[in-house]
Amino acid sequence: MQQPSPPLPGGADVIDVEQAEAALVEHYPRLVRLAYLVLPPGLGRNRRVLTAHSVTQRALPRGRTATAPPTLPAQRG
Repeated sequence: MQQPSPPLPGGADVIDVEQAEAALVEHYPRLVRLAYLVLPPGLGRNRRVLTAHSVTQRALPRGRTATAPPTLPAQRG
């Protein structure tokens, strides 16, 4: 196990992005289930599953750009 990073002068600890990403990936199935449960049931099961995955994937720090806004999968008409 790694030693915790030393505190910054302001008192805030440095959070390692790699460790945060690893924690999110490790708990991905639980996070998707949680997102599924909080989505409105009126969306339907399939739509809720897709949206739950989308919401969870947006929490991952990699591949995000400041110019591209997050999007949800398109709903069928």
